[in-house]
Amino acid sequence: MSTGLRVIFFLLVLGNLLFFAWAQGYFGTNENGREPQRLEQQLYPEKLRIALAEKPTAPTKETSLACKTIGGLLIADTETLKAATQTAGWETKVTPVAEPPAQLVLISDLANKLLADKKAGELRLLGVENFRVVELNEGRHEIILGKFGTVAAAQERLQLLATKNVKSARLESRETAPVKAIAEVRAPAETLTARLPELIAPYAGAVLGDCTK
Repeated sequence: MSTGLRVIFFLLVLGNLLFFAWAQGYFGTNENGREPQRLEQQLYPEKLRIALAEKPTAPTKETSLACKTIGGLLIADTETLKAATQTAGWETKVTPVAEPPAQLVLISDLANKLLADKKAGELRLLGVENFRVVELNEGRHEIILGKFGTVAAAQERLQLLATKNVKSARLESRETAPVKAIAEVRAPAETLTARLPELIAPYAGAVLGDCTK
């Protein structure tokens, strides 16, 4: 082999060696831009997430609520109305209406039915007819001679009985269980105006009013 060919062969081998050394990074070549190395240098790559910009939501218009009261109904009717309004998604509150105490004219403390029947017979002999015998607990009885809404009316009854020589009757005030209630309903104003008349139509005694607060 001639000297010239040897030089060319030597240069080719040297070039291949240099290229191989460069490709392996022996010369300190910066490969930070290569994608495989970037992936290896990532910390906790499994926790990476792509953040998407949230689409802003349009502001909602605040719903205007209205409040109405329905009175003049019995408690049972008010509860039925409450169920209907709650089915419509309305907020409903039922408040019993306190009744004034009843003023009773009566003969009480009759230990048993025998004494009650005896007293009833005496009243009939004195010309008193409008009364009723009521059985209480433990066998006790009483005779109701009248039930009134005011003390004045009850006292008139007592005076009339006194003219008939009924001396054992007396006046007693007793609390009365509520029989009526008021329903307070809250709902969107437009819905309440449109549907409430329909819901209360079956109740002839229903009275509409505005809530106080």
